Amino acid sequence: MNLFALTKIPGARIVRFPLTQALQTEIEAVFAAQHQAFLNGIHEVVAFDGRYSPEPGELLKIENFEDVDGMADAVANPVGVDQFDPAEHSLDAVKALFASHELDGFERILIQCFESRRLIATKGLAIFYSGNTFQKMSDAGLTLDTKLLAVLEGSTLKFQSFHFLRRVFEVTDYFNEATNEDMTAFAAHEKLHVPDVPQFLSSAHQLIRKKIALIAQSGVLDKFSAETIATAAQAFDVPVQTQNGKIVLPTNRTELLRLLRFLDEDYYESTLSQTRFLSNSKRVAD
Repeated sequence: MNLFALTKIPGARIVRFPLTQALQTEIEAVFAAQHQAFLNGIHEVVAFDGRYSPEPGELLKIENFEDVDGMADAVANPVGVDQFDPAEHSLDAVKALFASHELDGFERILIQCFESRRLIATKGLAIFYSGNTFQKMSDAGLTLDTKLLAVLEGSTLKFQSFHFLRRVFEVTDYFNEATNEDMTAFAAHEKLHVPDVPQFLSSAHQLIRKKIALIAQSGVLDKFSAETIATAAQAFDVPVQTQNGKIVLPTNRTELLRLLRFLDEDYYESTLSQTRFLSNSKRVAD
């Protein structure tokens, strides 16, 4: 069993930690137990699309995940990976730890997020307890996390929190967030009127860009007229101003976000109580 670190170091993205046989066995048991906990109680794995936050008993997955860092290659050929050398590599640069784990004849890569608080540094005076007394630490060290961040099965990456996942991996391509080019194209849509495009671009925070990307992806503006959208929005008290057959996007960011949430169909009404809700997580019903 080999333990690897995914780092921020250019040219040495992955390093291998040399381990004693006893420590290998112990770490292998820790990762195996965390993998079991990761899967415990899971009854469904949902394809990630940026809209849905998993419930207890669910995981998210990204299929055809591009392992650009070469974790699979490192696991397959560990001797070809640079061994950790404190003279060349810094534990401060570690972003994640990972190791391989075989279950039911299939090898998986188990990944832990690594945070700076898990670094045992030698700056100042660091001491540890051993042999009934405290001793000074002469070398840096680290502690493992208590849970897994993600599991890579072939080309499928399974995880629970996209927020923490993006701390480790560059997953922008899997997260729908409109670029300035996308925003400009959206503003130029034939059914929209944007009074001030530069201001529209500069004031758009992450959630607005996410909503615009999802709206563009859904094609809702191509399917319905501005008048139809404005009429439907009245049921949820979302004001929609139209001008010459176009929807005028509000310049106020709060009002804009409210309109974008409606266009992304975040508003819905209970069929039983007719109560209106605003959802921040949704998936298409089977």
